[in-house]
Amino acid sequence: MYLLIILASIFANSLQEKAQITFPSTDGLELTADLYITNDKTAPFIVLFHQARWSRGEYLEIALKLNMLGYNCMAVDLRSGGEVNGVNNESFTAAKKAMKATQYIDAYQDIDAAMKY
Repeated sequence: MYLLIILASIFANSLQEKAQITFPSTDGLELTADLYITNDKTAPFIVLFHQARWSRGEYLEIALKLNMLGYNCMAVDLRSGGEVNGVNNESFTAAKKAMKATQYIDAYQDIDAAMKY
């Protein structure tokens, strides 16, 4: 019985909502990110950046665990990317379509924009 109460209290503070958002990089490229928001909107915020040639899908499991620990998270698709865990990197696709560079160093401006967002 006590275990059920403990589990219920843990999940009560976990993921309240997951939302896909977009915002501009410093050069105007539309970046895609997933927000993982807990019940506590004032909780600390962690911004998650994937490895080169991957996507925000790298954090599907980790973001939920961080939520259960009481953190809000934003997993960002950087323009240097591909697909991981079944999640395509939409920022990479947008950059290719706009004929923008997609090398690792080109993603620095995306990191800067995400931190300012």
